[in-house]
Amino acid sequence: MTPLKYGNLQLKNNLVAAPLAGISNRAYRVLCKRYGAGLTYVEMLKVESFLHHNRKTMTLKYYREDERPVGIQFAGNNPAWLAEACRMAQDEGYDTVDFNMGCPVPKIGKCGAGSALMAYPERAAKCMEAMVSAVSIPVTVKIRAGVNDNCMNFLDIGRMAQDSGMVAITIHPRTRAQSFTGLANHALTGELKAALSIPVIASGDVKEPEDALRVFSQSNCDGIMIGRGCWGRPWLFREIDETLAHGRVVTETPDALERLAVLREHFEMLLESFDARRASQVVRRYATWYIKDIPGSAQFRALMTRVDSREEFHEVLDEVTEHFERAVGIPEDEFVGRRPMLATA
Repeated sequence: MTPLKYGNLQLKNNLVAAPLAGISNRAYRVLCKRYGAGLTYVEMLKVESFLHHNRKTMTLKYYREDERPVGIQFAGNNPAWLAEACRMAQDEGYDTVDFNMGCPVPKIGKCGAGSALMAYPERAAKCMEAMVSAVSIPVTVKIRAGVNDNCMNFLDIGRMAQDSGMVAITIHPRTRAQSFTGLANHALTGELKAALSIPVIASGDVKEPEDALRVFSQSNCDGIMIGRGCWGRPWLFREIDETLAHGRVVTETPDALERLAVLREHFEMLLESFDARRASQVVRRYATWYIKDIPGSAQFRALMTRVDSREEFHEVLDEVTEHFERAVGIPEDEFVGRRPMLATA
C-alpha cells in the first residue's frame, strides 16, 4: 500500500494519530510515533485561543524537532481568523494544518465550530478557501457524515474541500447527532473516496488490526486516523502497520508488565511538559487505559483516578505491579514494569 502523501508532505505509512483535546500532548505523541504513527498532531485548538495567545494554549502547542512530521488542528468558523492562524502555524514550523469540522462536543458546537459547521456549507467553504490561500504548507480537513440523519451532506462538503485546495480529507462516518454512539459506517467512507481524487482517511472504530483491514477493504480509503483505539496501547499503530505489510502482527504485543513499564515512562515524559501536580492530573486520563485488562485491576483503577503527586502515582503503580506479579508468579529477579531504582532515590 502506498504511504500517504499530503501535498508535498510524504508520510512513512498510512496511519495518523488523531488530534485530541486533553490527550495529544507531547508524551502521547512521542509514544504514538515510536510505535508507528506516520503523523501526529498537537491537541485540537480553538482558533480564538491560538490567536489570542491564551496561556494554556501556549503550553499545549509546542512540539520538538524529534516529533516531525507534526501537525496542528484548528476549530473555528471565522475565515479571517483561520487564515491568520494558518500563517502563524506555518511560521512556527508545523508541517501541516487540519481544519476541524468533525468534533461533536457541545462546547465546540455552540460556537458554530467543529461538526456544527457542517450545517453551514457556504461558511465552511469560505473558511477552507481562506486557510488554503493563506499558506504553502498542506491544509486538510476532518468532517463527519453530516449533522444528523436528515442532513447527510458529507459528499457536498467533501467536494467543496477538494475544490478549495484541501490536499486530503478525513471522515468519521457518524453524524454530529450520533456523537460516539452506534457504529461508524465506513460504507460512507467508500462513497466519499469514490467521489474525490484527493486522499481520503477513515476515522472511527479501529481498535484492532483486523478493524483496519476491514475498513481499508470496505472503503478503499488511503489511510486511517486512530483516536480512542490506541488509548493505553500506542503499539496499535505498529500492529496495524505490520498486518498491512505481512498479513499478521509480527512483533509480540506487550504483556501486562511491559504495559506498566510504558505507563511509567509515559508519566515521566509528562513531567517534561507539566509540573508534578498537573502531570498527575493528566495521567489519570491515561492510566486506567493501560491497566484495564490486568486481572484484578479495578481497585487500582479507582486509586489512579485520584493520584495527585509523582510519588503517589509511582506508589499506586508499584501496587499494581506487585499485585500482578503475585497473581502470575513472576520471578523475583524480573524487573520489567517495576520502578527503576533511580526513581526511588
